[in-house]
Amino acid sequence: MQSLTFIAGGSKGLGAALVKTFENNQHEVLEFSRSGQQANHIDCDFNQTEKALHTFKQTFAKVDEKSVNSINLIINTAVLQPFGSLLKADEHTIEQHIHINITATMYLLKAFITAFQQTPCKKTISYISSGAARRDIPGLAMYSASKAFFERFIDTTATEQKDCEHPIDCMIINPGVMDTGMQVEIRAQDKADFPMVDMWQDLHDQGKLAQPKAIAEVCFNLITHTGQNSGYYTAQNYLRQ
Repeated sequence: MQSLTFIAGGSKGLGAALVKTFENNQHEVLEFSRSGQQANHIDCDFNQTEKALHTFKQTFAKVDEKSVNSINLIINTAVLQPFGSLLKADEHTIEQHIHINITATMYLLKAFITAFQQTPCKKTISYISSGAARRDIPGLAMYSASKAFFERFIDTTATEQKDCEHPIDCMIINPGVMDTGMQVEIRAQDKADFPMVDMWQDLHDQGKLAQPKAIAEVCFNLITHTGQNSGYYTAQNYLRQ
């Protein structure tokens, strides 16, 4: 029997650290992304939503449910753009954001739940969120909104799962601020489009950005051991304990 973990958005940053951490802990890992290079990579462009859905269904259908004792889904896929006022955003960027952050992610959740709802083993869905989901950050409205959208969806799904014969535990993990490419992208923004850019620059300059490897280890412990259905966890807080 083996533990199987699917990671959406595992090609770089926290996602790549999650892939390595789960593999190092004897999980079979399959990661969905557009740019992954690992042997366990499944080519999947979340901006091509129908193709992505087909990939999800095909992948989950291949699982031998009798050979696994746990199945995890970690959703780490997201884009930040558009920055600044919505009035400045072009329609293509808006559409791409919705495809990646919402539509394809919803398809992934539906495909996973459909495939494994009746599988009688331990199952988890973990949504990697952001502090942006719970605060106003001028210039980052769509990203904040898409994260908040799925926080509520995951909360509701967790409640619904309590009544299922073979429930899937659902949790939200806010990793905190990390030293990743996403942070580099944030710090590169013009203050006119992202008024709080100085705060992120200060966090970087003061060495307050957590390393993805450390956050991935916290996520592993939450997902496989201590996390509970309906839980909300800020991973960076655990680094201080």
